[in-house]
Amino acid sequence: MLVHAKTPRIDVRISGRGARQVANLLRRTYKNVRIEPDAGASVDITETEWYKDISAKITPGKALHTYRDNAGLTLAELSGKTAIAESHLSAMENDKRGIGKVTAQKLGKALKCEYRRFL
Repeated sequence: MLVHAKTPRIDVRISGRGARQVANLLRRTYKNVRIEPDAGASVDITETEWYKDISAKITPGKALHTYRDNAGLTLAELSGKTAIAESHLSAMENDKRGIGKVTAQKLGKALKCEYRRFL
């Protein structure tokens, strides 16, 4: 038997500089989005079951690919910044090669992020 389940709502709190621009971008991108003034109580996203579930599914390789993509770097460019062979970087992104501590530190420095994300 197939059952259609509703997707749970995602509640996000945005404050500070740029909040209005983010809200406007959301309105343009998602026509059915509902933006309300601050409702009061906020929740740390890292404490939610949704976040824990998503974090458990993100492998070091997927994290590496995401950070590299967000930095706008190609494998060749990242290879040049880290002195790690392109083929090794590709294998890491595809979870076919592990990422050691020293390599993670090089990647963290090149991608300007916490190196522990790749371990």
